[in-house]
Amino acid sequence: MRIKTGISITKNAWNKMESIMKRSKNNTGFMFSAKSGGCNGFNFDLTLIDDDKLKDSKPMVLKNNKTKVYVDPLSEMYLLGTTIDYIYEDYSKGQFENKFIFKVDSQLLSSCGCGISFSPKKLI
Repeated sequence: MRIKTGISITKNAWNKMESIMKRSKNNTGFMFSAKSGGCNGFNFDLTLIDDDKLKDSKPMVLKNNKTKVYVDPLSEMYLLGTTIDYIYEDYSKGQFENKFIFKVDSQLLSSCGCGISFSPKKLI
């Protein structure tokens, strides 16, 4: 079995992030991190940030055109194997809202039904 070790972002997610940045007039980008909490131990967190949040850290940067996603260095090892996607409502599929979703590599992480809470698996 192959384990996916990077963090990836779908075209839909990049397009939505670019749209958010244009409307908010943000020129820095987003911070992707893991926060304590949720029903599974950690929550995914994707937040618009400004330059002040980057002063003392050296995060990994994912880039598409002018849009940047910074990966929190303290969270990076927990986020490996994650894909950030953006879905649009589709009543026929039971999707009743537009939202970012986080898909996990099931060999590295387990996720609950809400899609924003996860727990790392112990790899031996």
